Amino acid sequence: MVHHYTTENHHLPRILASGMLIPNNVGAEHEPPLLWFSNAQHWESTATKMVHSEHGPRLLTFAEQLAQYGCVRFSLASDDPRLMNWVDACKYAGITSTVRRKLEIVGRKRDGSHIDWFAIAGSVSLTELKLERFDGSQWVGHQPD
Repeated sequence: MVHHYTTENHHLPRILASGMLIPNNVGAEHEPPLLWFSNAQHWESTATKMVHSEHGPRLLTFAEQLAQYGCVRFSLASDDPRLMNWVDACKYAGITSTVRRKLEIVGRKRDGSHIDWFAIAGSVSLTELKLERFDGSQWVGHQPD
């Protein structure tokens, strides 16, 4: 399985209301939107939120993110034919090899690995996905209210 990790209290209500995961281009207007998944089985570290502190911006720890926002994931079969690996997704989006390498460096600094990153160039219905939430010790099936 590959997973789309997100926040329970911030993003999940909008996702549930739409009935689908919708790709975006994270502000890169010249790039086609992609929906990102990770092969990381506990948490994709690049999905961790950044906050502003008195010493400047910093990444939350996983425990802080869990406490402040809640952590959920949508899981998809890793053999789904729509999935593109990192390099193919970057080519699809028109991301240059120079920018791709810079993103890989940023990912490594956050303890992520581009080998785990996959994308789909389109929306995915929630009926195709398994929703889980992290309960503080493990991922468990989640049925929203």
